[in-house]
Amino acid sequence: MRRIVMVLLIVATATLSNACVASKKFVRGEVKTSSDTLNARIDTTNGEVSEVRDGVTRVDGKVTAVDGRVSQLDTKTNERFEGVKGELQTVDQKAVGAQSAAERAAGEVSALDEKFQGRNQFSVASEKSILFRFDSAKLDAKYQSDLEEIAATIEKDPNAMVVLEGRTDARGDMDYNVKLGERRVESVKRYLAVEKNIPIYRIHQISVGAAKPVADNKSREGREKNRAVVVTILVPKASAAAAASRNRNQ
Repeated sequence: MRRIVMVLLIVATATLSNACVASKKFVRGEVKTSSDTLNARIDTTNGEVSEVRDGVTRVDGKVTAVDGRVSQLDTKTNERFEGVKGELQTVDQKAVGAQSAAERAAGEVSALDEKFQGRNQFSVASEKSILFRFDSAKLDAKYQSDLEEIAATIEKDPNAMVVLEGRTDARGDMDYNVKLGERRVESVKRYLAVEKNIPIYRIHQISVGAAKPVADNKSREGREKNRAVVVTILVPKASAAAAASRNRNQ
């Protein structure tokens, strides 16, 4: 009987031992499977995180590029703004210059009007145009004979006076044209006063620039005619009438 009990105990112990071993193997297998699964998920997550980081890096690169373009655009915009600002200042300066030229010309006309308040008592004895080259105030030698004739006419009548009107074509700045007309007038005035001894007080002058064209500025010939000093000799009407009477009696 005791032998049978011992045998049964031995069999039960062996069975229990085998069961424990099997359970350990099962647990180890489950743990390994779970671990492998978890590692796989971790690897997948790490890959996804890496892709996200790569995406963030690409986005950062694009943002940096956009920032650079925006900076370039801001720079170009600022440069263009400064350029436009400079152009506006230039236009304002030209407008101020044009206004000053117009005011000066108006003042000269008023002064000339004051000198000739009795202009209705004068007659035009002679009128000539002394032409100049483009953008030049140099007196051409071929017009010396005309100026000599003008000087002779003035010398014959002590009451005669000469009016010089400086003119230009329509090209160029208004203020510059008025100054150019002034230089041309000075050239003619200097010749009459220095070379022909015409008293300065008998010479009256004004520069109108391109304001009073004598010809159409659209053509080359017209512009050439406008680049001139118009010389007008005025004599008192009484002197003119006496001269006409003398001519009739002769």
